Amino acid sequence: MTGPAHGGHSYRRVSASRWREAQDWELDFWRKRIQRKGWRAAVTPFLVPPLRALNWSRAWGDDWNEWWKARFDSYSFLPRDLGDVVEFGCGPYTNVRLILQGRQARRVVCSDPLVKHYVDFPGRWLSREVARGRVEVDDHPLEETPFEPESFDTVVLVNVLDHVQDADLCLANAVAMVRPGGFLVFGQDLSSDDDLRRHPHDVGHPIRLRREELEPHLESLRAVHRVDLPRGEGRDPRIHYGTLVYAGRKDSPQES
Repeated sequence: MTGPAHGGHSYRRVSASRWREAQDWELDFWRKRIQRKGWRAAVTPFLVPPLRALNWSRAWGDDWNEWWKARFDSYSFLPRDLGDVVEFGCGPYTNVRLILQGRQARRVVCSDPLVKHYVDFPGRWLSREVARGRVEVDDHPLEETPFEPESFDTVVLVNVLDHVQDADLCLANAVAMVRPGGFLVFGQDLSSDDDLRRHPHDVGHPIRLRREELEPHLESLRAVHRVDLPRGEGRDPRIHYGTLVYAGRKDSPQES
């Protein structure tokens, strides 16, 4: 772990055991969330199908995906044809299901160390699309991604680095995955030294990052969308001084 528990550095890398602890917490959290009890269990089978028929995206479940979509201006900077797409750290609900609205892709990969558990969550977009053969899954950690550099036209990494083992390696790998002319869609909550002193431990989120630690990884990209949210406009102002909402394009050799 870089930096002392109460010191002036963010956490950029943690041990394998600490990462596994966070992954166990994450899976247990989502398993509990999909359980329905009492009146919710009784009405859900009747209420959800018509809401999905009306294209209400939250009927498929949501993990701040709609919130991120709004901050990314509904991904208006992306082309209609996304080419080959990968979402790293897709989670059980994914951001790509919203990115694909009104767009098409040649190939879609949802990658997450827990994805083979998530595809078993009943009645979710991910399980449906995998069953239909429209989405591939990969369960490698991003640090150990099996994909070659420049394998994808659109790479999505939103609300992920808090959960990894080595944030620098993960972001470097994600940027490397982008083909010339392709896009990186990247969202990340940020933590200051004061945030770390007030909240030094979060079992499910072992990594804490500052903006200046992310910037060098993005230098090979040209920003097409960027919003730097202040503390009060983020998802959890208690522990994040800001949020980076960023999309960059990797210029082709002719363009550069």
